[in-house]
Amino acid sequence: MRRVVSRRDFLLESGAAAGLTASSSLGRAYGANDRIRIGVIGTGGKGQSHIRNLKKTANTEVVAVCDVYSYRLEQARGLTDNKAEGYDDYRRILDRKDLDAVMIVTPDHHHREQFLEALKAGKDIYLEKPLARTIEEGQEMVKAARASRQVVQIGSQKRSADQWARAKEIIDSGRLGKIYMVRMWDLRNWIVRDPFAPPAEMQGEVDWKRFLGHAPKVPFNKHRYFAWRWFWDYAGGLMTDIGAHQVDAMQWLMGVDAPLSVVAHGGIHHFDYWQTPDVVHQLVDYGKFSAQVTYNFLNSHEGEGGRFYGTQGTLEVVGHNLRLFPQPLEPGQRVDTTKPELEYQGGNDVVAHLENWLDCIRSRKTPNAPIEVAHRSITTAHLGNIAYKTGKKVNWDGAREKIV
Repeated sequence: MRRVVSRRDFLLESGAAAGLTASSSLGRAYGANDRIRIGVIGTGGKGQSHIRNLKKTANTEVVAVCDVYSYRLEQARGLTDNKAEGYDDYRRILDRKDLDAVMIVTPDHHHREQFLEALKAGKDIYLEKPLARTIEEGQEMVKAARASRQVVQIGSQKRSADQWARAKEIIDSGRLGKIYMVRMWDLRNWIVRDPFAPPAEMQGEVDWKRFLGHAPKVPFNKHRYFAWRWFWDYAGGLMTDIGAHQVDAMQWLMGVDAPLSVVAHGGIHHFDYWQTPDVVHQLVDYGKFSAQVTYNFLNSHEGEGGRFYGTQGTLEVVGHNLRLFPQPLEPGQRVDTTKPELEYQGGNDVVAHLENWLDCIRSRKTPNAPIEVAHRSITTAHLGNIAYKTGKKVNWDGAREKIV
């Protein structure tokens, strides 16, 4: 049977044969040394951090930045030596034909709309986690991404971290035996300093109408703007903000993509302006193992990490450090935490994650954190919020992606 080849597939195949790959956004071929031109939508703390980290990557240039807060917009332009054009409307960035890719680093309630429009504009995308504000939005975004040919990387950078990749190898090798329990956590002491506390006096102007977008219309509030993560109108609190990392790493290492059920409990114990809990626990049943995921921003004792309890050993990853402990042979004997069987230290996973995205723009390969797996991971976090809000156990049909 004669195979019909589209113009786009012809460009991809002929480009690959020549050692080049066709850009999905512009139809041009990327060589290894070609510069990738990027627009950054959302230039708060994370957006500015990405601009700094892009400077550490080869052959990239931030040529456009966008924010609804004029002060942050000028800060971002300054990071590019004022070479990048500044915009207050992200659609003007998407209209630019000279852009290869965009980074979407905006509050969660803007992700769906901006992501779908970026796909239509033919841009490759780095979308900061969490993927979407709701499960239904994520389902729509996955469907749209599959129908496109764009490279999409979600900002779950643990998937590009050496220590987590090494942990995955150890678990897959069977060294730990059967794993029946997993514990993930992120503990920070924000009582000492709340990084999202609004300044006493603001510099510049905020386009509040654009910030709200499709969210409920309310008067301007500095807490809602600077600490939007902790308001249900814009995000899902610690459960989704941090769960996009912790749950994702757990499901990746354990080779699962959906729970059977979820329960959750917690509360607002210190930050009285938050709507979402500042301490919250999620208990997840995957059938072959059980998991506890804890977020506590009032005490930093354990830092951030995960522990995998097997019948033949225990593996923990805390920060950049990995340690493997043998299982004691006597009942009731405790693990000697001063004598790990193996130790390993990883590197800068954020830069590695950006470099993976850029490499995939050139090669058109699937990046380390594709949208499908990010959707599955953040769905588990969303189920935790549903369980927390309702006070009920939530049973989940992963195949049909529906609450039972």
